[in-house]
Amino acid sequence: MQKWEKVVDHLLQEAIGNGDISGLPGAGKPLRLDNNSQTPPELRAAHKILDDHNVIPDWIAQHESLDRTESALRRQLLHKAATYQADKRTARETGQDKLELIAEQDWQHFKSRFSEATKRYNRALLEHNLTLPQGIAHKPLLRSEEMINRALQANAGKADQTN
Repeated sequence: MQKWEKVVDHLLQEAIGNGDISGLPGAGKPLRLDNNSQTPPELRAAHKILDDHNVIPDWIAQHESLDRTESALRRQLLHKAATYQADKRTARETGQDKLELIAEQDWQHFKSRFSEATKRYNRALLEHNLTLPQGIAHKPLLRSEEMINRALQANAGKADQTN
């Protein structure tokens, strides 16, 4: 036994002898460690304890935060692409060149802000990927130009279906 295991074993035996841990929820029942087959067997007890006390590792909390940020970026892009295409279509149909120019300028400004936001996201993502435990897949970087092109294509397809 390693030194820390001896210390823990001694403290547990002492707590049992004092009656400090009697009457706890689940007392006398075996721990269910098979909840996550993806977790290595040697980490299941530790993960179970963390889970039972609603404690999540920082890298998981950061992963969830990155997921929320990515979803928000994608929603903003889809909404703005749809608005841009609708404004351009309306301007062309009504012959309002000035409205089309305004829509184009607004779109270019949005694309610039979106590109900067994806760069900030990607920097945070790279830092996050460096903190991941071995064996956990890294999240891929966002590619703003590809995302923008896909959003425009998706909205163009929707516009074609409504005409």
